[in-house]
Amino acid sequence: MDRQRALAASEDEVRRLTGQSFDNVSPCRRDFALHIGTKKQELAIIARLSTRETESDRVRATAELVAHARACDDAEVAALAVATGAGGVSIQDLAAIAEATTAPVLRDDLIIHPSQLYYTRLHGADAAVLPLADLDDAAVETLVDTAHSLDMAVILELLGQAQVERALRRAHVLLGLRCTDGNGTLDLEDTRRLAEQLPCHRTSVALAEIRSAAEYNALQGVCDAVVVGEALLAGQVGSVLQAIAGR
Repeated sequence: MDRQRALAASEDEVRRLTGQSFDNVSPCRRDFALHIGTKKQELAIIARLSTRETESDRVRATAELVAHARACDDAEVAALAVATGAGGVSIQDLAAIAEATTAPVLRDDLIIHPSQLYYTRLHGADAAVLPLADLDDAAVETLVDTAHSLDMAVILELLGQAQVERALRRAHVLLGLRCTDGNGTLDLEDTRRLAEQLPCHRTSVALAEIRSAAEYNALQGVCDAVVVGEALLAGQVGSVLQAIAGR
């Protein structure tokens, strides 16, 4: 994920939402935190959905995207992740995915304003990511309170040690570890080092995608959940998950 593009897209969305009313937003019925919280006894899988097939660069239509989401749901992934900003899935597709599946849905964008949380919930998402490094404490408090009023789960994004102390001050949030190398891919060692700074009882998610069984195994007992995205396009979802996680 290109964070600067993601933040710019988020700022654009806030401008578009200015003045809109969200009177008919209903609270979540699906408990994202419960589905991914394993107490480090196992490693839950969050399936990240994308409109674009990386190899061919072909854009998938809504029907294909929903079918893939259903396949992930049928394979009993813990949750689904859908990014809508900076060229991602449309917000309407997010709503279609949430409607068509039983797994809780994470809106996998960087949320910076309360209006986005109402908008996100209106389109069916059960959880959101807050970019801790880019928000002050007052903004974080407002966003967490707003999300919890909607029964939405909150993932605080941690880029490194600098955010750990701030994140741990908040008791009822999930911790998202986004440790990547220069190419934006998972930095396994940095993820493990950052996870070691967190209390074992705090639910943590490795937000950078894993791509192999070796990476999955390396994070067993380290995090509660990992994200699998591009790898799921390599074959039948169930077969891919069997190869990566033995399930």
